[in-house]
Amino acid sequence: AEEMTFLEFLVLVFPSSGDGGFKMPTFNQASTHLNAKYPHQRGAEKSGIVCKNKWTVLKKSYQSIVEIKCTSGFTWSNEQGVGITDRKDDVWARFTKAHPHAKPFMMKGFDHFETMEHLMPTKSKGSHI
Repeated sequence: AEEMTFLEFLVLVFPSSGDGGFKMPTFNQASTHLNAKYPHQRGAEKSGIVCKNKWTVLKKSYQSIVEIKCTSGFTWSNEQGVGITDRKDDVWARFTKAHPHAKPFMMKGFDHFETMEHLMPTKSKGSHI
């Protein structure tokens, strides 16, 4: 619930973020929002740096799923992930060696994919078109 609340907050401030380039003041505001909404939260207090680190982890998860979706031979489901049930699958082993952040998604989905899609920059880094 806290993760979704965090992402919903980022969606609200997205128009002023410069296309998803969230800065530290945004993460500080997010921590204030989370601390107010969840006074008895799990784990450590949600500081601005904790929110920034969570954003980094969520971006890596999103980018890993984009890589999975773009790889021939894999299917994707937000509920089941890639859906590979054989832990010794050679293709998956090679893929995760090159994309280590994809490992958790072998049999697990990512509930926040659509929300993250709205929060990611609209153009790739390094594109000069």
